[in-house]
Amino acid sequence: MKCFSILVLLLICYSTIAQEPTPEQIKQVADAKKEVKRMKGEKFPEFELTTLDGKTYNNEDLLGKIVLFNFWFTSCRPCIMELPDINALVKEYENEDIVFLAPTFEDQIKVDKFLTRFNMEYEIVADVKDFVLGNNIRSFPTHFVIDHKGYIEKVVIGYSVLTDNMLRKAVNKLLK
Repeated sequence: MKCFSILVLLLICYSTIAQEPTPEQIKQVADAKKEVKRMKGEKFPEFELTTLDGKTYNNEDLLGKIVLFNFWFTSCRPCIMELPDINALVKEYENEDIVFLAPTFEDQIKVDKFLTRFNMEYEIVADVKDFVLGNNIRSFPTHFVIDHKGYIEKVVIGYSVLTDNMLRKAVNKLLK
């Protein structure tokens, strides 16, 4: 029994160590975060995205509208934790000319399974790994608020109890 306990303890320690990110991975994520934050004030990169319900959006079609992007994935705990707040945000602005898009690198099957357990009011765009990585998104959730002319007004990386307030403040500024 003692040997079994030691073996289990060693396996737990090994699995914890095996999951630790390497210094290089940590640096890559930190560098990507800096790049994303530097995007504020720049034109949002060109895109054409199709939502799960078949609507297609691109930069040109969205000129004149405010756009909120929420980059996420299905097993991201902070992404799940923020769902009530971002869903409330969508409801709050339902009468405004705002488009809420939620791109993920995951495929539609995985997203559909997730949606049987959780409600997400944003329009979901699945299986766009190139779009996610092409925008240097390595931390989740990552939010962008895009103004009427297609420029990045606000970038919010990660989740806190203040995330929805930061997004709301940026949207309200653009609605004035």
